[in-house]
Amino acid sequence: MGTGFGVFDGRAGSRVAADVVFGHAPLGGQEVALRASVYLPKPGGRPPPLLVWIHGGGFRDGRHDQLQIRRLARQLTIEGFALATPEYRLGAGEADLTATRERLAELERLPVAGEPWMAGAAAIAATEDVAAFLGWLEEQRGELGFAGRPVLGGSGAGAVTAFNAAYLAPFLGLERPEPGGILSYSGGFAWPELYEPGKYPVFALHSPFDDTLGIGPVRALSQMDPALELIEAWEQEHGLLRVHPQETKPVTFGRIRAMLEAWAAA
Repeated sequence: MGTGFGVFDGRAGSRVAADVVFGHAPLGGQEVALRASVYLPKPGGRPPPLLVWIHGGGFRDGRHDQLQIRRLARQLTIEGFALATPEYRLGAGEADLTATRERLAELERLPVAGEPWMAGAAAIAATEDVAAFLGWLEEQRGELGFAGRPVLGGSGAGAVTAFNAAYLAPFLGLERPEPGGILSYSGGFAWPELYEPGKYPVFALHSPFDDTLGIGPVRALSQMDPALELIEAWEQEHGLLRVHPQETKPVTFGRIRAMLEAWAAA
């Protein structure tokens, strides 16, 4: 990786490699470096299941090292799980797309669900970047020592990108390792014709009253796929991991760890 691990939580013995450059991509006429952070539990335990968490922000803002993500990293690594959080280009336009441009005309012929920004150039650029990151992660498997297939997860636009990395990337000709499953918090998928019921395990948490990203697209997927577990949580705030404000951390994060344990080993 070219960057050593430092201490993340001294008490738990967990480690972090922060802001590692995993690739470069065009943005606004320039080439920008793409960075990621990788969090590992203390050495000497079993090979950890890995969650790749993608931040939200509507493809306009947000960071891969924001506080919510560091809290998630703490709750995972203390129990022997690993977390990787990639950066992606924000506000990208069609001119910034690289490997996917040849398939855009065909993609535009497919019906689109959800908000227009879910299917825009910025969303496609994020898919390119996350697919590249998954390929980079696979190259680092020997050093990182994670187990099984990486599970994809995110909040808002990050959850949209998790779906895109699983189902849109192959349509666009982007190579990436097979994911172990999808955790979607206030997310959805814009191209229902590309969704393959039963291909990956999917858990979704979404409020029916979410006016940032409506529940319609993910609810439609749950009707297509009986194996997709959707919790329609009236009290969930957009992008948050808990079902309701009073839900305790052991329940919230225990739910995530249980799915990682099952899916990474499948």
